[in-house]
Amino acid sequence: MSTTDYTRPEVLTALAGEWIVPVQGDAVISWNYDERNERMLRLYTQGKQRQWDMEDRLDWDHEVDPDNPLGLPDEFVSIAGSPLWERLPESDRAVVRRHTSGWLYSQFLHAEQAALVGCGKILLAVDELDSKLFAATQIVDEARHVEGFNRFLHSKIGLRYGLSPSISAMFEHAMKEPRWDFAVLAAHILIENMGLATFGVHRERLQDPLARAFSAYVARDEARHVAFGRLVLRDFYPQLSTAEIREREDFVVEGCWALRDRYVDDDIWQTLGYGEEAVKAARRSPAKREFRRLVFMRIVPGLKEIGMFGPRVQEGLRKMGVLGFSEVDEAALRELDDKAAVDALTRRELEERRADIAQVVDLGRSGLQLGI
Repeated sequence: MSTTDYTRPEVLTALAGEWIVPVQGDAVISWNYDERNERMLRLYTQGKQRQWDMEDRLDWDHEVDPDNPLGLPDEFVSIAGSPLWERLPESDRAVVRRHTSGWLYSQFLHAEQAALVGCGKILLAVDELDSKLFAATQIVDEARHVEGFNRFLHSKIGLRYGLSPSISAMFEHAMKEPRWDFAVLAAHILIENMGLATFGVHRERLQDPLARAFSAYVARDEARHVAFGRLVLRDFYPQLSTAEIREREDFVVEGCWALRDRYVDDDIWQTLGYGEEAVKAARRSPAKREFRRLVFMRIVPGLKEIGMFGPRVQEGLRKMGVLGFSEVDEAALRELDDKAAVDALTRRELEERRADIAQVVDLGRSGLQLGI
């Protein structure tokens, strides 16, 4: 399948060719092999044990619905329920579903590649050996995610969009920063939590089995990445001065505003020629409100846990209308996430084991018949 690229012309070179960002900072090599962080080691062990190969685990021969490649319920479409949506014939709604799928997976493709590069910077700069070891496992995770989203876009959806300017600006800021923890704030506290919230919902509600299985595997990876960000920052931030904390607070508040108000799918409506009516409908849609609720339900408790929850951050979150999520029992939410992911993957892995056993039995019978 050929892939149509809907990257906006003004950023075509940056996102369809090369995105060149100066990288600042120092590389740190730790010679301390005896002082170990047990919590980080457990996370590193999970990172090793839960690697997976999408060639083996996912059924890429599965034929998706070309009009709705992810099996998106209509409530995931940001203009669904609007007067514009009600006027559209079913043929046009099918086009919107396909473009929504392409825009959504394009955001994850580009963000995963940015996280891949950002995690390389973290591995270089973080001073604790066990954090470097875990970051190495995350680099493999991110590479696998880039591979999967790109393959899905190319072989199942057939179109690709550019990265949202709000996410692009956040990553560019983090990469230019000489201090490694800004990359952790951007990738692990903000973007990975957005991914964890989204993939958790996709795992449960997408109607296409390939997309649903892919979401389950990626969600389990993202949960480890979010845990890493929290572990490494909650130990690091108490060491910083008031002025240094204030810089991080400014970055976090700006990033939260970007996710709340500027992470929008305007490119779809401009590409399809629906104009301002669609843009306005999308921005006030129930789908966007639900997206913000799910994302900040993850981000706000995470900020509180790492100590990035002073008066400035709280005031920013209050203005956004999301401060109340600080009372969410996020530990219980993570337990439910892990159970749901394990349940979803166990069903699939059991099916794969049964298929493997059946194949071995068949080979054994063939061998007996051939006198081997």
